[in-house]
Amino acid sequence: MSNTARVPVNPPKMFALDLPAGAQSATIMEGSSPLATLAKNRLAITGPFPPGHTFVQIAFELPSPDGTATVSQVFPANIEQFGVVVKKVGETAVTSPQITQQREMPAEGEMYIAGQGAAVPAGQVVQLNVTGIPHHSVAPRWIALGLAAAIVAIGAWAATTPEDDKAAAAAERKRLVAKREKLLSELVRLEHDRAKGRVDERRYAFRREELVASLEQVYGALDSDDADPVAA
Repeated sequence: MSNTARVPVNPPKMFALDLPAGAQSATIMEGSSPLATLAKNRLAITGPFPPGHTFVQIAFELPSPDGTATVSQVFPANIEQFGVVVKKVGETAVTSPQITQQREMPAEGEMYIAGQGAAVPAGQVVQLNVTGIPHHSVAPRWIALGLAAAIVAIGAWAATTPEDDKAAAAAERKRLVAKREKLLSELVRLEHDRAKGRVDERRYAFRREELVASLEQVYGALDSDDADPVAA
């Protein structure tokens, strides 16, 4: 959540989020805002919200006896851009009506699936389907589904390219794509290090906010380039 004002603000109603059906062992992760509370699988974030970003991360388990899991979630606020990162093990695959682009990317010797989509208005159901999760036909009946979600707010920038400068525009886009891949890899590696206790929470929160801010700029520049008829 982002507050672009210079002073704390109170929303018209409290931000409340019900976790997906079947969620087990839900907990608020370290480094999350102290404004967040969790009770009976309902997340509540009370104001006033300070200026800047308010980060909250939740971990929970979902039953997956057949190697599939579905997360169906309604968000009470607008999502300016949908994003998800899922660890790939074997034949793991991810689908969602909200994902418009996805790719596989390596980090720390492991493979991850990174997907992104457009804005999602408040009140709309966000659905994520994960298949090919390693499982046993008998016990144990519960398997932890590792899921990292990053909701990245991006802006729109207008860009123009001279007709006689297509080569320069192509080179710039190539540079932006390379920078995006590098930032995504660093974000996955940071989450991986945090999960293994290799980075303290203060350093994690600071570095994560830096990476997210950089990604906002790169995605904004790429989106503007896609809309430019010369670049297209």
